[in-house]
Amino acid sequence: MIDWLKRPIALYAVAAVLLTGILTSMVAARVAHLKNGREILLDIRPVDPRDLFKGDYVRLGFDISQTSRRASDAHDSNVFVLIQQGGSASGSQWNIHAVSLTRPAASEGQIVLRARQRGDWLRYGIERYYVPEGTGPKLEDQARSGKLAAIVAVNARGDTAIKGLKLDGKTIHLEPLL
Repeated sequence: MIDWLKRPIALYAVAAVLLTGILTSMVAARVAHLKNGREILLDIRPVDPRDLFKGDYVRLGFDISQTSRRASDAHDSNVFVLIQQGGSASGSQWNIHAVSLTRPAASEGQIVLRARQRGDWLRYGIERYYVPEGTGPKLEDQARSGKLAAIVAVNARGDTAIKGLKLDGKTIHLEPLL
């Protein structure tokens, strides 16, 4: 056997050069494709989001999903979000009061939620709601018009789950409990 192959540092160096070459060739192929490929124009049609295993879903965004408050300088971190009620007579308006790496104490009218913070965005794990096939685009249109609200259950740990949807205050979807 060749003597230099017995040294671990040499093996790591050969592996690094090989992997770098493979990645470089992939990038070069993509650049060449974009630069020299033939251009065609295709019309885009709206597509109801679909998960191969779970079916159609509606993408949901919430007022409490974006904030300039940061719990950490890290781009991606698990955080606790303290929200408080206020601003509407129906009780559906919740606002972010604080975002922190440790669980804050909640007073009356406040709830602590667990989330994942990526930059200015907070993800609670409720950004997808699975619906009967073909109903997703209609619900997304209703959400854009401000008529749709989510019924969200929050457990003692701060985990969230969508229980149902309301349209103009009327329940239109409920999750089965079993």
